[in-house]
Amino acid sequence: MVFRRVIIRLLCVSGVAVTAILAFASAHDHMWANLALCLIGLAVSASVLLVGEKDGLKGGNAVEPLTRSETPLQTLPALLDQVPVPLLKSVEGEGFYALNLAARRLFRVDAFISDPPPAMVAAVMRAERGARASIRLFDSVYALGVSELSFEERKERFISLTDIQAEMRIAEATALGDTLRVISHEIMNSLTPVASLAETAQHYLEGDAPDGVQYAREALAVLERRARGLKRFVEGYRSLARLPQPELRRVDIKSFVTDVVRVFQQSAVAEGVTLALEMEAGALWLEMDEALMAQALINVLTNAAEATRDNTGPRHVNLTVQRLDKDMGMEIADNGAGIEFTMRDRIFHGFITTKAEGAGIGLSLARQIALAHGGDLRLLDQTESWSSVFLFRLPGGKDMPES
Repeated sequence: MVFRRVIIRLLCVSGVAVTAILAFASAHDHMWANLALCLIGLAVSASVLLVGEKDGLKGGNAVEPLTRSETPLQTLPALLDQVPVPLLKSVEGEGFYALNLAARRLFRVDAFISDPPPAMVAAVMRAERGARASIRLFDSVYALGVSELSFEERKERFISLTDIQAEMRIAEATALGDTLRVISHEIMNSLTPVASLAETAQHYLEGDAPDGVQYAREALAVLERRARGLKRFVEGYRSLARLPQPELRRVDIKSFVTDVVRVFQQSAVAEGVTLALEMEAGALWLEMDEALMAQALINVLTNAAEATRDNTGPRHVNLTVQRLDKDMGMEIADNGAGIEFTMRDRIFHGFITTKAEGAGIGLSLARQIALAHGGDLRLLDQTESWSSVFLFRLPGGKDMPES
């Protein structure tokens, strides 16, 4: 019994760590957020056990009375009230409860939230399947963190709501500035020679030189190529700016990947490339926009194939599809030239490319599509076998139900 009480006290004291973790963790650092939520759940549950033991004294049970040093039960609510992030508890069959002062102020309740926002309820339900969500509540945007614990066949979810409105505005302003710099740079690089070539062609056409017309034709041919390059750049920017919202439906992963591989292998860029497919056994499905994700996967496969063009030996691309905890992973690796260290942080920026003929659209668009699905596309560290490794991580891979 004494050992049990020591464990309970330790769990309550774990609430002290919550304040530090949630105060300093980034809104997007889900590992720290989930750890903090687990500590909250354990501490709150331990508090309930302590109450039960304290009440047991009234029945004459042989339990040591609480001493002055045993104060976690009293201090835990005060500690949680110091956390600036709203903390909630969702009890299966009951509803949502505010756990700290920030949550009570946000929802204007004493404890029980009688009318929780539908967007929050839906986001919490999605988070059970591994989604990492941001939701709009009360004219602001919050990053949602959820941790789930089970007690005697009853599920309790502990939820954090981190206000990321200011971070999003800063990120949007930074992204806009970066985009405008890239656009102005690319347009000026194209328009400057276009203007010069037009003047040159006009000079030759107005002159009396016998070969003036030929020189003018050559200048106009170069001008046409530069104009086409500028058009391609503008079309690429438009494809990024007009990315549609994904229309989610249940998709059989095996059929989806098989179809994408078949389309890729028919393309000119795949000529001479050996594509190996490794797929986890069993039927799997995922909620996604099949057309958008097919475009994203083909973009990364194309990028991998193009990276091997200068190989003197065999050209290999490997596609691995497997579950990663609650997520679905699609890993694309190639044995090409690799990506320079100085380019790794910028490889997903729009219009940044390592290829002479590249537009810098494919990887950026692929990542935007993954993010629109609640997932991500990351560049992993190279291995002994592969020089470049990209990983799509999408939430919610499930086994197909038996028919």
